[in-house]
Amino acid sequence: MTFRKNSFYYYYRLIKWKLLGDRSPIGASIKITQRCNLKCLHCAWEKNSGEDRSLREWKVTVDDLYKQGVSVVAVEGGEPTLHLGAVDIVEHIRRKGMYCIFITNGTMDISRIRPDVFWVSIEGMEEANDRIRGKGTFKRVVRTIKEHRDRKILSLTSLSRSNADDIESFCEFFSPLLSGIMFNFVYPYRDIKDEALGREERISAAERLVELKERYPKLLNSVSYLKTVGREKEVHPWLLTTVTSEGRQIRGCMVRLIEEEDCALCDMGCCTELSNAYLLKHDSIHFWSLNFGLPRLI
Repeated sequence: MTFRKNSFYYYYRLIKWKLLGDRSPIGASIKITQRCNLKCLHCAWEKNSGEDRSLREWKVTVDDLYKQGVSVVAVEGGEPTLHLGAVDIVEHIRRKGMYCIFITNGTMDISRIRPDVFWVSIEGMEEANDRIRGKGTFKRVVRTIKEHRDRKILSLTSLSRSNADDIESFCEFFSPLLSGIMFNFVYPYRDIKDEALGREERISAAERLVELKERYPKLLNSVSYLKTVGREKEVHPWLLTTVTSEGRQIRGCMVRLIEEEDCALCDMGCCTELSNAYLLKHDSIHFWSLNFGLPRLI
């Protein structure tokens, strides 16, 4: 076990953050391509068919993130399987001793990619998912999951007006197939704001998720996070950094890559779950442990 996969590393970082005022990130998202094979209704990211950065350039980026103290790297896109160097990028992250999440739409071949965990985007049951992501995508994703039952695969569903009614049926269908289930909420970007749930709708959905956690243990969202949905919350965006497909590094919230962020409208959960762990909320620390296998701190 490398130092960054040891609980002492996180105590060390907590001391630096809380006592020494350090504001270096612990998590990073790297968008290795903006190319994608789908056109999802709720996606606000601009598709770019241009040339991807090289494997060598991404290795330099990963090395830089390591020097900053990052211990968890999420590889995403676009659809990251489309990058010709995806296998080697993941291998380089893990060789550095950092945890690797690979976020994919699950419609492409993942057999050669070996992260610590896959997050597969599934937008509800078949009717809702295919309305959002395209006809036939639900069956393709389920096939991918069933073909890789030996891998750690979690689902990630962004709740919106198109799929919020699917929560319980989704948990029932996918619990036997997956290592874990996660929900968050579509951010109301200008171009897709009609798809996003309103505040009271988000609160209602979050309360339903809290009720379902006892029946579906693989539902991973922490109660601490779900109780902040639609309400004022304490977040620390500096815990995260994002690297764009062009190699530009942005500290904090990734919404600002598209438009000016409004934290009062955001319940995506990425900053909230990590901030709650920073605040030593026990169930949020448990959430990260279940997600990545990170050491239990408390």
